[in-house]
Amino acid sequence: MSTLDALHDAAGVRWSATAFGRVPRNYGDPAAEYEAARNDVVVTDRADRRLVRVHGRDPIRMIQGLISNDIANAPADRAVYATALTPKGKMVADMRVLRHGPDLLLDVDAAAADAMMSHLRKFVPPLFAKFEDVSAAWGEIGVYGPGARRVVMKLFDIEIREEVVEDQLHATSVDDEPVLIMATANFDVPGFDLIMPAALLDRAWRELTAAGARPAGHATLDVLRIEAGRPRWGAELTETTIPLEAGLRDRAISDVKGCYTGQEVIIRILHRGHVNWLLRRVLMGGAAAPAKDTALVSQGEGKKVGRITSAAWSPKWQQTIGLGYVRREVELGAEVHLESVDGPLVAITSPDAAPVIQNGPGRH
Repeated sequence: MSTLDALHDAAGVRWSATAFGRVPRNYGDPAAEYEAARNDVVVTDRADRRLVRVHGRDPIRMIQGLISNDIANAPADRAVYATALTPKGKMVADMRVLRHGPDLLLDVDAAAADAMMSHLRKFVPPLFAKFEDVSAAWGEIGVYGPGARRVVMKLFDIEIREEVVEDQLHATSVDDEPVLIMATANFDVPGFDLIMPAALLDRAWRELTAAGARPAGHATLDVLRIEAGRPRWGAELTETTIPLEAGLRDRAISDVKGCYTGQEVIIRILHRGHVNWLLRRVLMGGAAAPAKDTALVSQGEGKKVGRITSAAWSPKWQQTIGLGYVRREVELGAEVHLESVDGPLVAITSPDAAPVIQNGPGRH
């Protein structure tokens, strides 16, 4: 149960059950929540995140050898987005790694947290670093929308430059309790994720809503995420994913750091091979949002060339859009069928490309 449950109930929350617990789906008016995120500011309970503290003799060196990005040489005011990999290059989790004094905090999707803890137990010698899930003592709130910067600066009495850099990290405090503020581009609007002791969550939520932030559920977040073309654990990212398939090279993989678990596979792919599947955006016009794992099939022979991982109606683009994995030989701009050769034609584009507005249903 979240510390914020009573406030959610008072706001008319509708819950969604997940494998790791429940999260707010919406508060009775999803369209209004989306409009607030697009034009003003919303606040969201990030109960879908878990926090792992790594501490002890040499936590940075231990984590440096386990993640695909470079935390050892990162600026102190930047969180580092990274993946943890098996020796075969498959993902254990994706995460943001934050410096917090002499310790590190790993901000991990709740669905990947147990696997990440097992990974740490397997590879981190207790002599050099210890780790613990501190999610019961810490929590996370998201503030998203064009008004997010204004509201966060006012609430915490800090200055955030107008051109926000993704993963920019601001450390502040409330009543001598630490608060970490991270800029994020995971959604198609500006935003910040606030990490703080659980005892502050209720107060922060009340003050954010008093400042004009509208409560928004995870249904709205998922639409904004798909519009941004960002993969999510449990949808595009799983334990069978190689990060290069998901387009994470620039965000999550350092080309210059030292060895890390799974690096040999990544380097071999980059220099002597390729992945067979690539994450793409799928433009579906007026077709209904398909279920996860709906097939994408080629025209004519009807060969399966991909699958949908996430899909939603996009108010911004006035059509159904999705993310999915497609065979690498399928060119950008190609049209394939949804589900079967009798299904509508849908277009394959880059995840970071702006969709062409298409008002009609997918063509047959």
